[in-house]
Amino acid sequence: MDPATHALTSFALARGFFPRRSWRFVTAVLLAGALADMDLLMGLFGPSAYLVGRFTLTHSLIGCAIAVIVAALFYFVVRQKGGPPQKAGPTSAEGHSSFVLAATLAAVLHLLMDLAISRGVTLLWPFHPTRFAWDFLPEIDPWILALLIAGMFLPELFRLVGTEIGAKQKSPRGRNGALVALALLVFYVGVRVVAHGNALARLDAHSYRGESPRQVGAFPDSFSPITWHGVVETASQVCTVDVSEAGTWRFDPESAVCAHKPEDSAALTTAQKTQTALAFLQATQFPKASVGATSEGFEVVLRDMRDIAQNESLHALAARILLDRKAQVTSQSIVWASSVTLR
Repeated sequence: MDPATHALTSFALARGFFPRRSWRFVTAVLLAGALADMDLLMGLFGPSAYLVGRFTLTHSLIGCAIAVIVAALFYFVVRQKGGPPQKAGPTSAEGHSSFVLAATLAAVLHLLMDLAISRGVTLLWPFHPTRFAWDFLPEIDPWILALLIAGMFLPELFRLVGTEIGAKQKSPRGRNGALVALALLVFYVGVRVVAHGNALARLDAHSYRGESPRQVGAFPDSFSPITWHGVVETASQVCTVDVSEAGTWRFDPESAVCAHKPEDSAALTTAQKTQTALAFLQATQFPKASVGATSEGFEVVLRDMRDIAQNESLHALAARILLDRKAQVTSQSIVWASSVTLR
């Protein structure tokens, strides 16, 4: 998910379950819940650094623990400089224990939300490079942002109106709105989970150009919660096709756009064994290879069909391997997918 969504979710968590805490407490909880996204900065160092650094260290169980420790250090330092807590706030012992709990929940919630997207997070890094992805949510979901913003800021508007007419506020400020926002978030994700399962079932129940699916994937649309972008791999081709949960919509497998897998060749076999290709394949759910001839030999490009299905262009990656006429590697690199010509 995007950093704004993580920050708002952590803010709702702090307000809903840890009310009447100081700004230091809430700020540090936000830090614990958003710190993992510092790996976005890896994109500034190029596509190779982005592949290695994004959703790895900071999105692992070890990274989760580091985020809690960093947030705790920040909280205890600013709390000590700010003097003792106010009378309305928690005692020193309660403040320490409740903050560690709040920071841990925020950091774990960040991991769970990023598990729900399609990029995949390496929970067991550095011990195991496997990426885990549930594919329920898009990386930027305006519906979640709207739920969180409405749940937290509309009650503030009502509170101002109530203050004007003399109504007394019984519950802690913002708590009810935050709890409602979190409840709606859980409900929304539950609906997404059911819709995702239905989309996978539809994709798997049909044949494509006369071939049965070997593997299917359904990836969410950023704006429409009922639309899914499907990827289907068969014996000789990889297809993309949209699936909708609309009641009047009829799924047509013939509308799928299919691309044939390249034939086996010495150039393709050699390219797939390079370190660059192996690193890319490790982070890719539906890889597709393209082989083209150049003036000096061959060019092999590996792309993720998920990016193609979702029309992802901002952070889409590709592996590009150049070989000579004898199928010997002359160059290999991770590049932004927008810079390659082979599709």
